[in-house]
Amino acid sequence: MGTVFDSTLELVSFMQIFFGTLVLAGLYFAARHFREGLALPGVPRFDWTVLLLGLWCFTGMIIDAWAHKHGEVDDSFFTPWHAIWYSGFTAFAGYITFALWRLHEGDFPKSLASIKEFLGNMPNGYSVGVLGMVLFALSGFGDMLWHTFLGIEGGTDILLSPTHLGLAVGLILSLMTPVMAAWYDSKSGTNRLPSQILILFGIGASWSVITLFTSFAHHQTLPFTDICGVASSCSEGNIGLENGITSILLQSLILSGVVLLFMQRWTPVFGTFTLLLSINGVAIAAFAPGQPINAWQHLITPVLAGLALDFVYTQIGDRIRLFSFMIPALHTAIWMLVMIGFNGWQTAVVEGDLMISPLGWSVHATLGAIFFAGGMGILVSILTHPPNLPEIVED
Repeated sequence: MGTVFDSTLELVSFMQIFFGTLVLAGLYFAARHFREGLALPGVPRFDWTVLLLGLWCFTGMIIDAWAHKHGEVDDSFFTPWHAIWYSGFTAFAGYITFALWRLHEGDFPKSLASIKEFLGNMPNGYSVGVLGMVLFALSGFGDMLWHTFLGIEGGTDILLSPTHLGLAVGLILSLMTPVMAAWYDSKSGTNRLPSQILILFGIGASWSVITLFTSFAHHQTLPFTDICGVASSCSEGNIGLENGITSILLQSLILSGVVLLFMQRWTPVFGTFTLLLSINGVAIAAFAPGQPINAWQHLITPVLAGLALDFVYTQIGDRIRLFSFMIPALHTAIWMLVMIGFNGWQTAVVEGDLMISPLGWSVHATLGAIFFAGGMGILVSILTHPPNLPEIVED
């Protein structure tokens, strides 16, 4: 069973970070309020503010995840990482609540019906932020109780805790607020890359939350020894191969879904995919094993894969099935090439099969993984861009 906090000093440190950052944010917003007024939904400044506050919360999650993965946490809820995470959420919730109050016409809500009406005042798209705020608040309180009475999770089960999953969904909805607001704006994302930056950061950060909660099945965040196939340090038999293929297929589905979701609403321009994948690459670098000084190496694959997708899209355009195949196939192939670039090229013959770099899988499995990943992209494209239905001809 866990504890709420291990020492008074730890609680004091938590409160200093939590309230200190909120005081600074409060002073900034107060100055903005009295100088020019705080923006309301429908204004670009509101969207940027919501995203930045969501990214503050997201940064806390990134640091907390890094701390867990590198053994920098103790058996307590009130850690410095949680202080950053929850102060970011508090600032986000405060700003959303302020906007709701400005939009509210009536007395202070007291009954459940009036509270529901109060929370439902947001225009199209912005309501996901309200839902995210409520879900995150309930899950955060539940998480404190969970840690107190059921203990601190260790290992992979930290990503499966119901309260942590609630926090994840709440954060995703919060980060998607400016994206969904832009979804309903017919002019959004139409003025080259600068007009898409807000959208891409929202989608990329939301995708990164999913990356964290699937990092136990992510080929870029798993230790090499868990997915390699030949060296003495690798798993016995086909376990490494099966772990690697399973991870590639799952992440290929998620990658394809994210990219094709964007394409369902907006038209990519050169730089769209580089920025989107690079944002997620920062999360991968934080979640991947190894020393922080080497984290930059994990950014190379997303950046190169994004550049490759930008170039390919300029060549094949709206040939959606072909491009959908290329999304995860290119990403997987570039990941393998980057690993070869760092570790060199090696081959070996084991029981008559040619084993090749970078993972010591057979040549069949190595090349097959790239095509299998591409197949996941086509599968997702059938859902996001289904074949046209036949016209109904009346007799």
